[in-house]
Amino acid sequence: MKVKEKKQPTLGIAMLPIIFAVILLVWGVGMLKANAAIILLMISMFVTVLSIFTLGYTWDELMGKGIRPTIDRAMGAILILIMVGPLVGAWLISGTIPYFIYLGLHILTPKTFLVSAAVLCAISSVMTGTSWGSAATLGVALMGVAYGLGVPLPIAAGAIVVGCYFGDKMSPISDTTILAAATAETDIFEHIKSMLWTTIPAFLISLIVYQIFSFRISGSIDYGRINELLNGISATFRLNPILLLPPVVVFYLSFKKVPSIPALWIGTVIAMVLAWTMQGASFTGVISMMYSGGSFDTPIPELNNLLNRGGITSMISSIATVFMAYIFAGQMEYTGMLDKILDSLKNAFIKGKVGNLIFSTSITGIITGFVTGNSYLSIIVPGRIYQPVFNEYGIKRSVLSRTTEDSGTVIVPLVPWSAAGIYMATTLGVPTLSYLPWAIMCYSGFIIAWIYGYIDKAIWRVKETEEKATV
Repeated sequence: MKVKEKKQPTLGIAMLPIIFAVILLVWGVGMLKANAAIILLMISMFVTVLSIFTLGYTWDELMGKGIRPTIDRAMGAILILIMVGPLVGAWLISGTIPYFIYLGLHILTPKTFLVSAAVLCAISSVMTGTSWGSAATLGVALMGVAYGLGVPLPIAAGAIVVGCYFGDKMSPISDTTILAAATAETDIFEHIKSMLWTTIPAFLISLIVYQIFSFRISGSIDYGRINELLNGISATFRLNPILLLPPVVVFYLSFKKVPSIPALWIGTVIAMVLAWTMQGASFTGVISMMYSGGSFDTPIPELNNLLNRGGITSMISSIATVFMAYIFAGQMEYTGMLDKILDSLKNAFIKGKVGNLIFSTSITGIITGFVTGNSYLSIIVPGRIYQPVFNEYGIKRSVLSRTTEDSGTVIVPLVPWSAAGIYMATTLGVPTLSYLPWAIMCYSGFIIAWIYGYIDKAIWRVKETEEKATV
């Protein structure tokens, strides 16, 4: 049987799935609030039909060489998604999250909450190197505090996302930080020094906006509700500082470079023991809550809404959406349609200008993150495409690595169908598009990078560095 010859995609063909995806995602998910997993399945089906009947690929090729390798790369993220549900359930029934909320309600005020939340999450994520772990632990607890203080939840979630991703960019033990430096082939500490020029200003801008807004919400404290929540928590749980042991252990293990999943497992087991010993929960009660989430029935409806969450079942929709996104991304990569789009973008924007090079690299990372929903790809793709151009222009590779993180790592949590966007929305209980305007650092960072490119600021040349070294 004659094998059909494969065709190279034209730019027009390569753009068809993107146009189709934008229409369905904006209209279906954004406007009609349709299930993102099913919308992404429809988009993936469209790419499959286009690849088979227009480009000459077979389903076996698309599955074996496109979809499976992409999902293999995503298994770490998927396993963490699966693990977060039981972890939250265990930390709820053990009293860990309620105790953190209890402390926060005593310490934080609306005037300081947003800034404090961002800074606390930043410290946590720098120490542990994980934005997801910080969101699942400190972030969940801070959302409870925000609820008790009357702080608008979308703004609180935005501040938490900013803090979590500050560390994801700046921590030397963060996977994306290590990946960006490795892809650009630069020293990791040179990369972090370069990141300071965009990340610190963007983070400070975020804190200033949060503080200004905090003055506007400071008069809306409902102390009656806070006291009601405090009394409800103290009546439902035995509160003791030992309940903070699970997050402390997880943070310590992460700082010691223990992989995220084993660290989360250990934190979950400690919480299970605390639930049995401190709260008097039964074995079946703990297992049930880890599977299906909280089932608290206190006299306070607001407290029930706060506690009845988590469980592995709460993550099923998120996991399905991530799988569908990677099926789409895998086919786009393997058939060369994504490369065609990115090559055209590269040729259209650079034209010998440094500002255009930075802008083009940034846009490539943003588009990759938008299309694939994958922070690794949004770093790897522009890093590989533009490294020869940076070398040709004599620009230090730490500028390249910085640009890929400014436009990759922190953009993905703003994409509603990405693993990071779904994770943050699910974990914090706020839709991605609701917290997006308040995740200020996530988009102000790449704007600062564009400005640097066009005014030629913090764009270090290899020759300049060598001359300084010889002085």
